[in-house]
This record gives sequence, C-alpha cells and structure tokens, in this order.
Amino acid sequence: MKVEEPFSPAPEDETYYLSLERFAEWIGMSDQPEVLEAWIASGKLPMREIAGHRLVDLRAFLRAEGKPKP
Repeated sequence: MKVEEPFSPAPEDETYYLSLERFAEWIGMSDQPEVLEAWIASGKLPMREIAGHRLVDLRAFLRAEGKPKP
C-alpha cells in the first residue's frame, strides 16, 4: 500500500517543480483550472515543460510573489 508523504517544499534549498495538478491541490485551487490556465497565459505562473509534462517552478513562483530569496 502506498502511503502519501505530506508535502513540504524547501524551495530555498533548490529548484523545486510540482505538476500543475499537485500545485493546484497545494494552493487549494483544484476546482479552478481556468484560473491556473490564465496565470500560465499571463506569465504569473512560471512553467517548464519536461518530457511533455507541465511543471510549476515553485521557487520562481515564490520569488515572484515576494517571498524572501534564498
């Protein structure tokens, strides 16, 4: 049986990527994909595409939101 570990990013230590779905869960917006898509289109949500997967650059997102830089 797979046990899911609680999510606790440490973006100050390294670059950290989340799937778009996991990011939406983390910020409580799983039911608002249109808002996330608008953030992507406007550049507010820093994304990378790796092997066909869209990933949120969490460190860049937190920096852009005014969180302290490491």
